[in-house]
Amino acid sequence: MALEVVIKSEGAAPVVELSGKIVDVDVKKIQHQLDLLYKDKKLNRIALDVTNASFIDSHGLGVVVYFHTLMQKDKRDFVIVNGNPDKSAYLNRLFELTNLDKVLKIVSKLED
Repeated sequence: MALEVVIKSEGAAPVVELSGKIVDVDVKKIQHQLDLLYKDKKLNRIALDVTNASFIDSHGLGVVVYFHTLMQKDKRDFVIVNGNPDKSAYLNRLFELTNLDKVLKIVSKLED
């Protein structure tokens, strides 16, 4: 399934919803959208919803870590939303194996 990127607004925080596979050729789409949101310094929080993403390659993870670092330096929140409760699901295991679950703020719902 090709990557689909949808921007939604949840209160004051925009949510970038990703669906499908996040691979090298599609990473520029995500990076462009996140960059536009990042440049809006009034936004104290940006959420990246990967609940419907089935795969993320190393390029995609690199973008996630990059924007997490940028936002952290600005004392702003970058939140990953992963609503998949299955601990053996690909993304849950990926975040755990890479120890990103200890570095990134990952929540199951945006309200968390």
